[in-house]
Amino acid sequence: MMKKRVVSIMMTAAVLTGLLAGCGGGSGNGTQAADADSGDRTEASAAQDGSKGQEIVVWTQMMDNEAALLQEYANKWASETGNTVSVISQQTDIQQFSQAANSKGGPDGMFGIPNDQLANYVSANLVEEIPADLYHDSDFVDAAVQAGYVNGKKFGYPITVETPFLFYNTDRVPEAPQSWEEMVELAKENGGIVYEATSVYYNLGMLRAFDSYIFQETDTGYDTSDIGLGNANAVKAYEFVNQLANEYGFFSSDITYDMAKSSFQNGEAAFYIGGAWDVAGFTEAGTAFGVSDMPTLNGKDFVTPVGTYVGFVSAKSDAKEETFALYQYLVDNALVPLYEEGSRIPATYKAQESIDNASEATKAQIAQCEKGEPLPTVSEMGLIWQPFSDNMKLMFTGTISPQEAAGYIEQQVKESIEMMQSGQ
Repeated sequence: MMKKRVVSIMMTAAVLTGLLAGCGGGSGNGTQAADADSGDRTEASAAQDGSKGQEIVVWTQMMDNEAALLQEYANKWASETGNTVSVISQQTDIQQFSQAANSKGGPDGMFGIPNDQLANYVSANLVEEIPADLYHDSDFVDAAVQAGYVNGKKFGYPITVETPFLFYNTDRVPEAPQSWEEMVELAKENGGIVYEATSVYYNLGMLRAFDSYIFQETDTGYDTSDIGLGNANAVKAYEFVNQLANEYGFFSSDITYDMAKSSFQNGEAAFYIGGAWDVAGFTEAGTAFGVSDMPTLNGKDFVTPVGTYVGFVSAKSDAKEETFALYQYLVDNALVPLYEEGSRIPATYKAQESIDNASEATKAQIAQCEKGEPLPTVSEMGLIWQPFSDNMKLMFTGTISPQEAAGYIEQQVKESIEMMQSGQ
């Protein structure tokens, strides 16, 4: 499940940051998707013009079948340019990448890595900054562009996007509501609203609707000393979430992703906040459902976190220019086939508009991405998850108030950041 994988990775991001001062760890084993015939043609082409192109190795955290598809398009680019390319499906970490990147024949970059991991690679000086004129930001979903920035500089090339959206039980409600206020009224009589309410991932929209934030964004990145999880506006967001649990009884303190999904899948809940990762399960179970982008809250668009798969070029590569050119080719030509292969939503408007017979879930996700934003691309984001979840649970049980939850979350996050920055 994509969402659970992304969140799990982010929770360990801060730990990985401190592990790397140089090289370490093993290079790992990957599955290489290669096309020998195309490789032979590339070498023959290079021989004919008397030159030998660059040998480019690209790792990806996409699945093996997706890596194989990328290899097909990389081979086409290679045959046109006289280079050779190997695309390797590799579930890796910073230590493995660093060791490999510093070795002969190591990766020239990653094409397909969750953007929440990017800041850690940048902090470890493993990423080459993207040339200013490589692509036009306006060609991409805005949240995907934002996801490629770290400390005000562009390091990630946007590839695909994903975000949560609204599911509604069509046996219980006839159509999607336009506002949370309307949704709450419908839910009171029709089975409630369920989602993983203890997670900041799903509550980002609550915070933003009441003019708060996780870390304050500035012109040069995120100010991690300015935490928006404990201010007066955050309290308003927590009060609203607490109403859903304790005034309306939609869920309890032990709510989890699996419990929320099961409640909707079994036809008990009227509304569920989930993502593309849930569609197959609901379809197989015969759940009567429709999908929509998220309704407004407090008169504002409901902001969801947009997860973006990005590409980056290794700062250690001897073929930086060629690798960037390869990325351009793949983004221009392989995104629609990638959607058809693995249902990944393209990050470019052109590719989105080129999808034939898009599913309703795809349409809802594309519409919601326009309202979304990336979670802060900083290593400190990994320190948010546990304090937020712990204090939401305490609030739902009535052990602490929304005001106290806000104070405790901010205090605990600040303490964790201080420890991380001091190297403890």
